[in-house]
Amino acid sequence: MSTAEQTFKQVSVKELKELFAQHLREADRLKRPEGLPTGLQALDRFLFWGGLPKGALSLLCGSLGTGVTSLWLETAARVVNDAQNQPKNWVAWVNCDIPLSPLSLHHKGLSLERFVSIEPPANEAKLFWLLQELMSSSLFELIGCDLGSFRLKEHQIRKLQAQAREAHVALVFLSPKLRVYRGSAASVFSLIINFEQRRILIERALHRPTPHSFARSVNYARFTHHTGDRIGFGSQQLSTSDSADGEPSPLPETSRAAFCGV
Repeated sequence: MSTAEQTFKQVSVKELKELFAQHLREADRLKRPEGLPTGLQALDRFLFWGGLPKGALSLLCGSLGTGVTSLWLETAARVVNDAQNQPKNWVAWVNCDIPLSPLSLHHKGLSLERFVSIEPPANEAKLFWLLQELMSSSLFELIGCDLGSFRLKEHQIRKLQAQAREAHVALVFLSPKLRVYRGSAASVFSLIINFEQRRILIERALHRPTPHSFARSVNYARFTHHTGDRIGFGSQQLSTSDSADGEPSPLPETSRAAFCGV
């Protein structure tokens, strides 16, 4: 028997605690890694970060209508509207297949003053360069990227992971394809969630047992609806003829704003 085998000894968790007792900290003294709350309480309570992780990559998968984009918008609105988060409370959205309308942003309460929307890049190489430039600017706290039909290579997302950690940015990819990344490529993401019609499935979340799912009993996705000449925003409605002088009222400034390509 070798020296290494002779000195090896199996110990229990209890023995480890006793051995390193003087080095352990109480749970209330531990600093939780930062996250950006999504507003979906069941999800935020489960995740170790209390929301989408900062300084890391997240992947949200789901087809149109499952609430993927809506969840990102809810998170972005909280970032922009956080008065205590000055000055780094800008968010960016990179369009591919899902352009965001100013009307939907207004509906979520997201101010366009600190929101940047970027036209779709021509290919994966330009998308990779664009994401690097956004993070290196040290301006954005949250960046959302609709992958669409694009698929970045593993070495590219690993470089983005390192840059997100350095810039302390929450970089969130959205994809209509389930399990767009597998194996070692999937391990680059700190959080992977699949949005289904009846449940939300958390496939990967650091420091939490996965897979984990919960029913979509809480409908966090609020939708606009049109009724005649009125536009509804939840319980609020804006009429095209509600001004005091009887003249048609314009849509909110956020609804009429135009996005410029970068």
